[in-house]
Amino acid sequence: MNNYLTISEFAKYVNLSRRTLIYYDQIDLFKPKKISTHGYRYYTCDQCFELDVILTLKFLDVPLEQIKYFLDNRNMDDTLTEFKKRKEILDEKINDLKHMQTFLENYIDRYTTLKNINFDIITHPYREEESFICSDLMHSHYYDSIDSLSSYSDFYLSLDQKDLFNGYPINFLVEDSIFSDIQKTPFRSLIKINKEQSHLYDAEKIITRSNGTYVSFFIEDSNYNKQEINQKLLNYFQKNKFIPERFFWKILWQDEITTTIPEKRVFEILIPVKKN
Repeated sequence: MNNYLTISEFAKYVNLSRRTLIYYDQIDLFKPKKISTHGYRYYTCDQCFELDVILTLKFLDVPLEQIKYFLDNRNMDDTLTEFKKRKEILDEKINDLKHMQTFLENYIDRYTTLKNINFDIITHPYREEESFICSDLMHSHYYDSIDSLSSYSDFYLSLDQKDLFNGYPINFLVEDSIFSDIQKTPFRSLIKINKEQSHLYDAEKIITRSNGTYVSFFIEDSNYNKQEINQKLLNYFQKNKFIPERFFWKILWQDEITTTIPEKRVFEILIPVKKN
């Protein structure tokens, strides 16, 4: 027996548990070199090389039943085919992880912005061009209705997962003057997309927010005061000699992930303007 290792000795050398080696034996994947009359399992040193093949394939997430087939039918062509298949799976997982990483980065940026919002100021930053997928026209008066739920459902189901879960705030396009009641006017929901995703959608569903100057301010639903906001905007437009377009954008920065109170939702209002 000097040339043999007990199951405990072999398990120690190959850094596996006795339970795993017993299981591999039971499913005929990796069997001991010898079993004594008392049922004790014994292994030899050269079996480490066979086990290395199993552990390599297991590292590549090849299912145990496929590993058994692989061991019984080893050849260069099948090995190359299997490894290429595994690489394709891995590439897909890497892309998924990169997308999740971008999602988290966008949300971190988003909530960092939220923590530093000043509700008392109005600015007019320059915005780069962005593309969006837009919904059909929706109406605030049936916000909580079945019709509204159906419209939202149809819209979200039409989106690719990479766009639906991209971490960017949902946008709303309000096709009316900023001096209208911004909480009751019809709107379209919009989800930002990257250019490489645009081929997935009908061209008429894609709209562009042009680059240019936009008057920007933040509001919280619970503190919205229409008269006060309108007066501040009028003063700002006059001071900066701006003429607002007859439509504007709402961007939902604070959503249900960080608050259970609908009135605590925070929107950024973007108004495209041109110089008088």
